[in-house]
Amino acid sequence: MLPRNSSLTDFHCILVPKEHLPVLTQADEDTWSDLQKLRKVLTRIFEAEEMDCIFLQTSVKLSQRSHAVMQCVPIPVESADMMPMYFKKAIEECETEWSMNKKLVRLTDGGARSCIPKGLPYFAVDFGEQNGYAHVIEDRDRFPEYFGLEVIGSVLDVAPSLWLKPPSETFQEQSKKVMTFENLWTKHDGEKKISS
Repeated sequence: MLPRNSSLTDFHCILVPKEHLPVLTQADEDTWSDLQKLRKVLTRIFEAEEMDCIFLQTSVKLSQRSHAVMQCVPIPVESADMMPMYFKKAIEECETEWSMNKKLVRLTDGGARSCIPKGLPYFAVDFGEQNGYAHVIEDRDRFPEYFGLEVIGSVLDVAPSLWLKPPSETFQEQSKKVMTFENLWTKHDGEKKISS
């Protein structure tokens, strides 16, 4: 799925599990495996285009009506090396100084699903196929849902409106964005890579 408003970067996409989940840490083994396979395929596609990917999970609202997603934000390869440092610093400085949980959780092979207790609000970031960091959100009112997009946007020096309140796009703009992504997916045989 692609963002319905203006994207933070070209080819910004959203991975949405078929199963309705308020948080991805509650995903079953098959759903989690499918997400990781898609993550790997997208990373390889963007590497071939000289881009890197940042994968974001932000689960602030845990109501049964919310549907958990993972965002994939492609970035220029020359910005990729700096991203872990910027995210680490941003996570260490977020929320309050005195928190009950460890501020920065280094993700292991199981990702956020194995490092964050099920049902807790959290933010997680991964860098391509590399594991990243997570943070248990303690004050949902003070933690912005756009946290990860803000870190990326600040590093890439894009307009804050793209993460604060992304402008709407016309039907033509949306169609063009979909066709461009579909052409990239087809060019790199994404469907075949997912199936294998």
